Amino acid sequence: MARTKKIKVGALETTCEELCFPVSIVDEEMNCNKEYSKRVIGIIGGQPKLLNQCSNIYELVENERIFPNIEQVLFNNTIDFNVTYKQINDVRFYADYVITEEKLAIKIAGTNDEIYPMIRVQHSYNGLTKYAITFGYFRLVCTNGLTIPVEEMKEYNLSIKGKHTEIILKSLEMLNEKLLYFVAKKEEIKEKIAAKYGKLAANVRLDVLGRIEEVLEAAKITAVDNAQFNTVEDILKRIEAEANMENLGYNGSINDWLIYNGINQYLNDDSRNIQAPEKRMETDSVVLEYMLAN
Repeated sequence: MARTKKIKVGALETTCEELCFPVSIVDEEMNCNKEYSKRVIGIIGGQPKLLNQCSNIYELVENERIFPNIEQVLFNNTIDFNVTYKQINDVRFYADYVITEEKLAIKIAGTNDEIYPMIRVQHSYNGLTKYAITFGYFRLVCTNGLTIPVEEMKEYNLSIKGKHTEIILKSLEMLNEKLLYFVAKKEEIKEKIAAKYGKLAANVRLDVLGRIEEVLEAAKITAVDNAQFNTVEDILKRIEAEANMENLGYNGSINDWLIYNGINQYLNDDSRNIQAPEKRMETDSVVLEYMLAN
């Protein structure tokens, strides 16, 4: 009998309503150690599902106390946005809020290439994904993921992380404060971050394949090379497509900004990568910081 090939799946797109399924914490009925004395149970499709086995000090913060309230914070600040929700196995949850206001966008000098602020919120019921609200940027081309200019985000303190209930719930108030700060300081923040992106765009590359290989090696990204697929060639095709895209304005010239984004697209291509969004984000930050420094 032939064995069925197991298909690996990463984060699946969903809705805010579907993320907010009923969830509760109950006592474990079996004799057990303290660290397994509680169960986190969700009702998925009308059926109970065990989501986590935890200790008696585990603090449950339901999705319905987070994601709808974050939308409300954005609405209260009259900020236009598009949002995408994703989940992994009903226990790890992600929301990407792309702020679509032109006054907050960054444009690469001499092109029509625009980058918009994005807020990523992550949460989990099993502890594998730590609760966090992260500010970054999102490029409205192809399948780019969240881009985080790490040093700038630290400088302006536009990142919120927490573990305990009090911190998580207070983060909504902190998000409101940071949004007001971001809007008030938008020109200063945009200028500094645009300078980083502009530095990459100014570095025109002739040996594109060599640069891709160099960056992949520096970021410890495994490059596949077999009869079915070649990572470097795949990234090169993505880069060349954008360099020759009429509406972007690069006129066939390839620079470090396009190379960075080609790698970013590869990392965020769900058909090639099933890693959790936070792991992709971590790798992407390594790529960006390496390219800026080298």
